[in-house]
Amino acid sequence: MPHQEQYFLRQNVQVEPLVDQWYAWPHLIAPATTARNIVHRHFKIMDSYINAPQIHANAVKNPKMLGGPFIDYDGKRVDEIRELREATRHKRAALIELSEAIDSLDSMLRSFAKGYSLHSLYPKIPPALRGYVELVYDLNNHPSFRLIEPLLYRSRYYDPSHQSLMLSKISADDRPFVLSTPRLGSDDALHLPLPFSDPGVDELFRLKSVPLLERDQRNAARSRFAGRPLTIVSYTGTAAVLFFLFRAWIALEIFWTCLHSYRIAGHQHAV
Repeated sequence: MPHQEQYFLRQNVQVEPLVDQWYAWPHLIAPATTARNIVHRHFKIMDSYINAPQIHANAVKNPKMLGGPFIDYDGKRVDEIRELREATRHKRAALIELSEAIDSLDSMLRSFAKGYSLHSLYPKIPPALRGYVELVYDLNNHPSFRLIEPLLYRSRYYDPSHQSLMLSKISADDRPFVLSTPRLGSDDALHLPLPFSDPGVDELFRLKSVPLLERDQRNAARSRFAGRPLTIVSYTGTAAVLFFLFRAWIALEIFWTCLHSYRIAGHQHAV
């Protein structure tokens, strides 16, 4: 049988979860908060960058502006940001409608809810939200509403096809702020259109410890993201020690007993 090379995922590869090419923090998963972020954050940031890219470039370089709503592309790639904005408007029309419906519902409640029963106001709920909300009064007797999130996940507003992963190599711990800059394609990154629940995500991370044979792997993985397997050395002393393991685990190893306790965003720079 001919010899087959074994390829592992490099230990210094960062995998960024994305939604609509923006870093996938929790508020970009749930449909309602995703809608609000698209309309009130993403569009505003992209519009601002398109109109005044140099202001963003200057702000990113100012430490006092760290974490602000500024795109970190040094004033460049404006056309790509414009294309992303237009693509988002087209592909996310349902979520834009949902966000507008939330605004309309809030305005309607402030206008018509006067402390009496809210039952008569249900027909006034915007069509995009009917069946997905419960009208209530809060603890201070102010009119409000409760989104029924399980139903939203089963509706047209939740579309995991907009989820993806971006792989790139890193060589230092210092990385730019992630929540204000959409990820655009580049020669040193690999963009995988995979929903987070796709079995391929598990297969990807399994490459940290289980190799891919040469006849199965792709050239892109070989040239940019292939590396050596992770080696874990057991501690033989009597004191407790923390080991930062692949896939961001901390293992507390005492007298040969390993307790997996907490996940963090760690990595190894070595290839």
